[in-house]
Amino acid sequence: MLMKKGTHKTLLDIEKKSSKMEDDEWNDIDFHAKETIILCLSDEVHYNMMNEKTTAGFLCRLESFYMTNSLSNKLFMKKQLYSLQMKKGMPILQYLNAFNRILSDLLTLEVKLEEDKAILLLPSLPSSYNHLATTIIYGKEILQLEDVRQILPHNEMIKKADYMEEASGCLSRARGEDQKLGGPKRDAKTSSSFSCYICKNQGISRKII
Repeated sequence: MLMKKGTHKTLLDIEKKSSKMEDDEWNDIDFHAKETIILCLSDEVHYNMMNEKTTAGFLCRLESFYMTNSLSNKLFMKKQLYSLQMKKGMPILQYLNAFNRILSDLLTLEVKLEEDKAILLLPSLPSSYNHLATTIIYGKEILQLEDVRQILPHNEMIKKADYMEEASGCLSRARGEDQKLGGPKRDAKTSSSFSCYICKNQGISRKII
């Protein structure tokens, strides 16, 4: 974001300012750069940075809090990884993003995980994924995280497609019953609601590969 706005040079601090640039122009660029960073921070983080006057000082302070390879930072990020659990109904891509972010932070802290990353991911999924997880690991000696990352979104797309197809089938059957009985035609909204009712009562299940 700073590079796009042309304000990234302020990260090099005042000593790197071009001799051709006036102080007022440099200060203006530095102000916009710092404001851009602030907009990306939570209030709790921002409160710890309020005394910094320059963008370079602002970033150095952020690094000292969150990027140093201290034992406390490493333990905190490991705790986040091991306690991470996907909530029921959460989109799988959203959860994978959270999982990948923690792995990226651990890599920045130079933390090497002894456990297989894929084995850490699968148990953190809801119980509805148990059958899929068993299918993924069955007969494998090595399980790559990248393979699991590809399978999970693909499986979710298939489940959604199957659900829409089955719901459409319920709607078609409901309309067919109306025509056989000679009853009044339902409008689209009523038919849709009725099909959802039938789907629930017929116990339609979603397919899992």
